[in-house]
Amino acid sequence: MVEDKWLSALSVGVQAELDRVSQALTGRIKQLAERYATPVAALSAEVDTLSARVDEHLRRMGYSV
Repeated sequence: MVEDKWLSALSVGVQAELDRVSQALTGRIKQLAERYATPVAALSAEVDTLSARVDEHLRRMGYSV
């Protein structure tokens, strides 16, 4: 009787820990997927576009680029 209760409690505890770890990993994977969703080529193109805009603003203000 005592062994059955002990094994049951242990089983519940192990399952709860597995669920916690699984949810933590799932959250981390989603976070990484969002962070790296934009390809490097797209980011590079955006940087080029924004750099050109900054250069134009600096030129208008009288700074040579």
